[in-house]
Amino acid sequence: MVSLNWVTTSGFAILAILCVCVFLGMRRMPSLAWLVATAVIATIETVFLANAQFETVSSNAVAVLTPLAYICFGEAIRAALGQRSRNWWLYGAVAVFTLAAVSLKLADVPFSYRTPVFQIACALALWDGIYRLAKLPTRSFIDHGLIGVVGGLFAIFIFRAVTYPFIYGPDVAYAVIRAGDIERATLMLSALLSAVAILLTLARIINGVIVAYRRRSELDSLTGLLNHQAFHQLASVAGKTGGSVIFCDIDHFKSINDRFGHSAGDKALCAFAELLRLSGYQTGRLGGEEFAVLVPGGSIAVAMIEADRLRKKFSDLRHANMPGDLRITASFGIAEYEAGEEPRQAFSKADAALYAAKSSGRNRVSVHQAESVKSAAA
Repeated sequence: MVSLNWVTTSGFAILAILCVCVFLGMRRMPSLAWLVATAVIATIETVFLANAQFETVSSNAVAVLTPLAYICFGEAIRAALGQRSRNWWLYGAVAVFTLAAVSLKLADVPFSYRTPVFQIACALALWDGIYRLAKLPTRSFIDHGLIGVVGGLFAIFIFRAVTYPFIYGPDVAYAVIRAGDIERATLMLSALLSAVAILLTLARIINGVIVAYRRRSELDSLTGLLNHQAFHQLASVAGKTGGSVIFCDIDHFKSINDRFGHSAGDKALCAFAELLRLSGYQTGRLGGEEFAVLVPGGSIAVAMIEADRLRKKFSDLRHANMPGDLRITASFGIAEYEAGEEPRQAFSKADAALYAAKSSGRNRVSVHQAESVKSAAA
């Protein structure tokens, strides 16, 4: 049993070193700091367990460190999910049960009677992470794995809390219980599940960082819309069910920058981008003052109604740092793509329609058709 405990200690020590290395290499993220604390405390706890003949100091160290490790684990989950609120009542309950477990040991209460208090402290400490993961509106494969692993740990502690007082009487010493198959199996399984939980949490944190960087690389830094590359990629993989593409451009944008400054121009771009975002369609900034909107499954008529609605709403906006009677307008060009075609195959047609809208007076919607471009004046 001692050799097995030392193997467990070595495993947690390796996990602690791994977490520290990742922590130092990833801008010292709070979620990783909590995970480092989890692995370090688990390592110390298993050192006590490996050396323990379950005298007072060793037993109480385990009783304190095990729930503390799981509290830190819950904090790592909370930070990884980007949640700020803490369940202080739960932490308080864990502290109360932990103190009770230590007090019962000092009072020399038989192990089978005091262990349920310790097991409940551990189960409560695990509950925070399970609850946070279960409440996620969408869960990844890693999230489901974490729920299963942490749920398994929770079940082990509940099992021990409920069954040990009935399986073992007050006269059975822990040395006898420790040598039995049930205790050996539950200790081994809880150590294994704890290590897997740390690895899965580490994987989730790293995956979250990768996803965040990928999203940033796909978004325009000013408006938050898809950038040119990401929008074109979206248009190449969108469903080939047919639809429409809307290209739009803020009219006389250079003069806005020249007259009122680039800060005012940026605010106008952001205001226009927000209107496009609220349309509910996939939208991107193609560059400068030019934007694009995908209307999958939408006919030319649907796209025209949407484009004209956006045109009117933008024209009615009032902008900070600009005269109250100044109207900033935008022009729109629409092209349709057929079922079986990629949306990007209509980009050049939508661009031609946009050019026609600007050439024919701006602040209007133009539609590209097979042989001509039709415009709808403001």
